[in-house]
Amino acid sequence: MSILIKNVLHHGKKTDVLIEKNRFAKISPRLEAPADKVINGEGKAIVPAFYNTHCHAAMSILRGYGDDKPLFAWLREDIWPIEARLTAADIYTASRLAVLEMIKSGTVFFADMYFFAEETMRAVKEMGIRAAVSLVEMDMFDPAQTTAKIAATKDFLAAENPCPERIVKGLSCHSVYTVSAELLEYASRTAADNNLFMQIHVSETAAENAECVEKYGVTPTARLDSFGLLTNKTMLAHAVHLSAADTETIRARGSFLSHNPVSNLKLNSGLFAFADLYAAMPDKITIGTDGASSNNNLSMIESVKTASLAAKLQAGSAVAGKAAEVYRAATVNGAAAFGLDAGEIREGALADCLLINMNHPFMVPAYNLVSDLVYAADSACITDVICDGRPVMENGHVDGEEEIVADARQLAEKILSL
Repeated sequence: MSILIKNVLHHGKKTDVLIEKNRFAKISPRLEAPADKVINGEGKAIVPAFYNTHCHAAMSILRGYGDDKPLFAWLREDIWPIEARLTAADIYTASRLAVLEMIKSGTVFFADMYFFAEETMRAVKEMGIRAAVSLVEMDMFDPAQTTAKIAATKDFLAAENPCPERIVKGLSCHSVYTVSAELLEYASRTAADNNLFMQIHVSETAAENAECVEKYGVTPTARLDSFGLLTNKTMLAHAVHLSAADTETIRARGSFLSHNPVSNLKLNSGLFAFADLYAAMPDKITIGTDGASSNNNLSMIESVKTASLAAKLQAGSAVAGKAAEVYRAATVNGAAAFGLDAGEIREGALADCLLINMNHPFMVPAYNLVSDLVYAADSACITDVICDGRPVMENGHVDGEEEIVADARQLAEKILSL
């Protein structure tokens, strides 16, 4: 498919953008080229899309379920019991709701950690965006669960990828407090043998750190590193309570960090040291939403603003968490973390982008587009979303969105009855 976007603002100037197959082929004023689809870009700006580097997509169906509790009470009393009763069909319905929400708010990729991963992949394939999907490793130190989880992971990895052009399979370990040494060893070995991306929650709370030090004599980062789990294909989510030694280990291993500012604030997990960590490893800091039950949405455009404001509070400085830094973390850094040549409007890059309504009140007077996107805009400013060279939202509408919402409401009624 080819798309020609005419008279769209790019770096403050009107230009034309030609997309051929799944890449930006030409960016130049007054392009005359045949195209399957022509989009009028008058009054709009073309900008990179968002890459959500930590998510539990299907948890969108648990939005608002068990709010206003500490993390561990929320998990044990509300989330884990209801998750145990969700079926594969439920996960598919919930994943479609999540993908719809992400498209509406400008996200074209998410790194997922959940159950029934094949159902999440089915939703992603149908709806046209990208994802790194992993089956979560979590055995609660029960040998029977360890055996079952290893068997399930082998089946997941052996099964056919339904959409290899947009979906990559990976692994994830929930955390040091839910995964046994045996399962950590298996995950590390399997990831290395198959060159897989890895996601892990790490140092989300002070209590997690204290428990790990008491039990193993080391921080969560050091424990994971002892199993060889920190590589340049590892995404460490949250990372709120890192020591100086932890930070140096992560930097030396080339691992990435996924900052989840809204979830961290809502659960009172603490403040991610964005300014210091970005200074230490500027290409390795990314942004994630976490799940919609702890956020309570999957809007990256909200998360970038929160990331910037939280950075200023944490550092005690108005110049911490600059708009350009958090925007880069949410776009090109997030794409690079999962091997995608994307996150930029550039000839040859993968054709993922957003069209922004520059006549929306939030975008006026438009002195600085990046600052406006970080500090002023919300999802209502996004008119069109293109992923992999194909429109997935046009003029604010996603195909099938009414059915997706109706199905999700029906599932919510089932959950309330459980």
